Amino acid sequence: MTTRYTNLRLATFIILALVVAAFSPIRTDSSRKAPSRYLYVWAGSGNDTTPGVDVITVLDADQSSPRYGSVLAALTVDSAGRMPHHTEFALPAKGPFFANDFSGNKSFLIDYSRPTAPRLSGHVGMVPDGYKLHSFARLENGHVIATVQFGDSSLAGRPGMLAEFDDAGKLVRTGSARDQAFPGARIRTYALTLLPAIDRVVTTSSPMDSEQTAHVIQVWRLSDLKLLKTLPMPDNGRDSSHKYPFEVRTLSDGRSALINTYFCGFFRLTGVEADPKVERVLALPLPRNIGCSVPVIAGHFMVMPIAYAHRYATIDISDPAHIREVASFPTDTTFFPHWAAADAGSDRLVFTDQGEGPPKVVLAHFDRSTGRLAWDERFRDPGSRSPGVSYHRAQWPNGLKVMLMPHGALFVP
Repeated sequence: MTTRYTNLRLATFIILALVVAAFSPIRTDSSRKAPSRYLYVWAGSGNDTTPGVDVITVLDADQSSPRYGSVLAALTVDSAGRMPHHTEFALPAKGPFFANDFSGNKSFLIDYSRPTAPRLSGHVGMVPDGYKLHSFARLENGHVIATVQFGDSSLAGRPGMLAEFDDAGKLVRTGSARDQAFPGARIRTYALTLLPAIDRVVTTSSPMDSEQTAHVIQVWRLSDLKLLKTLPMPDNGRDSSHKYPFEVRTLSDGRSALINTYFCGFFRLTGVEADPKVERVLALPLPRNIGCSVPVIAGHFMVMPIAYAHRYATIDISDPAHIREVASFPTDTTFFPHWAAADAGSDRLVFTDQGEGPPKVVLAHFDRSTGRLAWDERFRDPGSRSPGVSYHRAQWPNGLKVMLMPHGALFVP
C-alpha cells in the first residue's frame, strides 16, 4: 500500500512538472552576451602640424576563427585628419557610434550594422563657441553627452563645455564650465561620467598638451547641463597626486564616483546630489607611477593603465573609501599603456598605448576573482614573437600604405 501511494505521488509530481514546463518560459543562456567577434580600432597617421588619414580598422576577434587577430577591413573616414582620439567605450544598442578627431575639431558617426564593412554615416554637429570634443557618454534615449575642451574665446581662460547631441549627431544643448568662483580658470573639460539616477554629470579638467590648467572637477545637472559645483582637487602639499584629474567612473551605487589623476591619485566623490565632497583614497608612489590613463571597471576591480610605469594596476574598489592595489601586470618598455575597454561577452580587455612606442593593439584575459591579467597569446600577427597586432604594416585592406597610431578601441558583436 505504501509503495503504491509513493509511486502515485511520484507520477503526479512528474505530470505536474511536465505541465509547468510546457507553459513556462524556457530559461537558456541566450540572454547572456556572446563573446564579440570583431574589434574596431580608431587610428590615424596625422598630427597637430601634418594632416594624415583617420581610419576605422576591423580586427577579427572571433576566438573560434582561424584568422583570429587578423585585419579584416579598414575604412578611411577622413583623408585630411589630424588626431583620431576617442570613440565611445561601448557600442550603443542601435545606430552609429561617435568617434572624434581631436586636433582636427571633427567628430564622426560610424555605422557598424555590417560589422566587417563599417561606413561613415554622418558628422557630429559643430558647437557654437566650442572647440575640440574629447569624450563621449551615451544616455538611455540614445543621445550622447560630450566634453568640449575649449569654450568661448572671449572669456578669460576659455573654460570648456558640455554638449548634448541626438543619435544623429545634431546638437541639442550646451553648458559652460565657467564658474565665477574660479575667475579666469583654464578649465579643460576632459572626461565625464553620467549618474542618471540622481540627474547628474561629473567632469574632470585636464589638458591635451603642456598647458597648465585648473586641477578641478565639476558637477552638472544632467537634464539641462547646468553647472552646479566646481571642486578643487585636495592637495596634501607633499606630492603631485592631485594634479590633472583625468578620468572618472560612476561607482556601483550610481550616486558616487571615482576619479583618477594623471599623477596616479585616486579620489572618491560623494554627496553628488546635494553637497558634493571629494577625498583622496589612494595615491600610487611617485615618480614610479605617472600616466594613469583610461581605466576600465570589471566587477569590483578597476584596471588602470599606467603609461610611464609600463604596467597595468588592478585596484580593488569593493570598498570605495579604502581602495587598494591587488595586482600588477607589466608590459615591455616600448609599450605605454593608455586606453582600456572591455568585451561584455568574455573576459577580454583591449589595450592601446598613447603613441610613444611601436604602434600595436593587444588583448588580455582578466580574472574577475583575483584581478590578474594574462596576455591573449593567440591574438598576434603571424610569426610575431610577442602578442598583439602591429599597426606598422606594409599595407591596409583599403590600399593605404602608412603606419597608423591606434587610440580608441571597442568590441563589436
